[in-house]
Amino acid sequence: MAGIEIRIDAALGAEKFARVRRELEAGTLLRLIGARLISYVDESFKTRGRGSWRPLAASTLALRRRGGDAPLQDTGRYKQSFVLETDGRTFVEVGSNVKTPGGLSLARIHEYGTGPYTIRVRTAKVLAAQTRMGAWLHFGKEVHHPGVPARPVLPAKAVAERLVAQVAEAALARASAGGSGGGR
Repeated sequence: MAGIEIRIDAALGAEKFARVRRELEAGTLLRLIGARLISYVDESFKTRGRGSWRPLAASTLALRRRGGDAPLQDTGRYKQSFVLETDGRTFVEVGSNVKTPGGLSLARIHEYGTGPYTIRVRTAKVLAAQTRMGAWLHFGKEVHHPGVPARPVLPAKAVAERLVAQVAEAALARASAGGSGGGR
């Protein structure tokens, strides 16, 4: 050989590739994506649907158990019901499985809203509800409810796709920069 020699230590490159591979493993990415989607849901509750939710009706405010005017947050049960599930290989799912006493999906009702509906007496003589102040409101044998407005907390498909891409890009950037992954 001529008087010039170039030596490459492949161990450094192999170490970097191994770090990138670990950071981009399906399980790691799915947990990071799930955490980002849960964060989006939390932010939806904090910002009242990013400012898009209709305010509560006066009748709803009168029946709040704990007061306040934040929609979907009187008891906290619905907000706290959001969880993520993943098989660590192919999917991550964020949602709520809370049901109404009648077995309907509470998440579906609030995410998409409802049209008007009628509430009828089943076992009592009349429909009634107690206000936070202790007074009873009597409604009769049936109530014609105007419907529940949509108050979505989950991201729309395009937003979810953007969030997934951001998480993947951030994971790749962290791995490439040599930083430690936040997925473990």
